Formats: sequence, structure tokens, C-alpha cells
Amino acid sequence: MLQGGGKEATGVGRKPWMAGTTISKRAASSWTYREVEEEGHSWCLSSNSIREVDFFVCLGAHLGVIFGSVEIGLVIAVVAMSILPVLLFVARTRTFVLGNSPNSMVYRRMDQYPVAQSVPGLFILHIDAPIYFASASYSRERISRSIDEEEDKLKSKGETSLQYVILDLGAVSSIDTSGISMLEEVKNSVDRSGLQLVLANPGSEIIKKLEKSKVLETIGQEWIFLTVGEVIAACNFILHTRRLGDVNEMSKC
Repeated sequence: MLQGGGKEATGVGRKPWMAGTTISKRAASSWTYREVEEEGHSWCLSSNSIREVDFFVCLGAHLGVIFGSVEIGLVIAVVAMSILPVLLFVARTRTFVLGNSPNSMVYRRMDQYPVAQSVPGLFILHIDAPIYFASASYSRERISRSIDEEEDKLKSKGETSLQYVILDLGAVSSIDTSGISMLEEVKNSVDRSGLQLVLANPGSEIIKKLEKSKVLETIGQEWIFLTVGEVIAACNFILHTRRLGDVNEMSKC
């Protein structure tokens, strides 16, 4: 006969605690204490994991297993903690400022490539995710904030003011009605600031929806380009032509 009851003998009763111990070891291995010497000795908690959120996933699963059951721990880890970063990624569209790599027609993220240089009079913003109703409002605020920050930076340095705002839509695989309305609002806001909105590398689906909603007419087909390089070349040509015109008028006076 089995002593201590079938549940205890088979170890079922101990499984939550065994699972909790395993998860806690995994969570603990994600973080270590290291000594930092700065005006004496202090201790700092540093992460060994690729993403800090992994630690909180393990911690949530650990607490769910210890105070509930294995099923509750799985629900917390998989359903709640793992899906939450996906929802945040969808709702918070990432944008990056692009700059020109020296002696090339390649444009890279300026936060990753310090050698990348901004183009005078142009502001290039790369949108790195689809634009849906959940992210449209955030995307609009992000774009407006980035433009304002760039203008303030140029004014403080006394450099050439902005003339064109270029949105690189190469990574925008899909867009809904809210996203279309967001682009129209950005267009109106840019117009009020005396700037010109230009779209680069929009996909066929984006173009079709812009055309059906008549937003394409609002932006202007002449301000839609296949690549960022083509946009830069066209805008620089227009700026150069304007400067020559201004010089000729001044010479006549």
C-alpha cells in the first residue's frame, strides 16, 4: 500500500512548490548584484536577461504557482505577462529619426549610427509598425512631438529651418481608417506650420486606402515617392531652385 495517501506519494501535492522553485531560480538567474565603486561602495541590481520583462514574467508565474496553482501561474505568465508587451508594441508605434550615411544614399537611424547626418531643411521620420485605431493617437502625438523637438533644436543651433517633413512608411504593412485620419491630421498640422509633408515608400495597400479616402489628393500625388533617396533628391532640387530664384531677384534689385 502507498503510505501517506496517493496524492502525497505521487508528488502531486508538491508539484506547485517544485514548479515555483524552478521558476524562482530562473527569475533569480535573470538578475545579479554587482558592486559599483563610486564615492565608496554600493550595490547595483543588473539584468542578465535579454529583456527585463522576462524577469517579471517569471516572477508573476512564481507568485501564481506559490499562492495558487500551476494553472494560475501559467495563466499569469502566458496570458497576462507575455501578451502585455505585444499589446504595448501595437499601441505604441515606434518612430526613428533617419540621417544620411556619409558618401552614400543610405539613410540610417541616427540613434544607432552616430555618423549619420541630418539633411538641412529636411526632417526624416521612420514609422516602424502598422497604424491601427489603437496606435493612431499615439503616432500622431509622437510625430508632432518629434517635429517640434527638431525645430527647437535647429533654432537653438541657428541652423536652417525645416521645409519638409518626410515620413518613411516602408515598415507600415497595414493601416486602417483611424490611421488614414491620423495622416490627414498630420498633413493639416504640417501645413499650418508652413511645412510640406512628403511620404516615402508607402506600400500598395497604403496607397489604395489613401486613394479611396481622398487623402491622397490632400497630400498630393507629386509628394509620394518610392524611396527616401528620391525624396531627398527632389526636395534638394526644389530648395536649390528657390535659392537661385531668390539670388536672381536680389541681383535685379
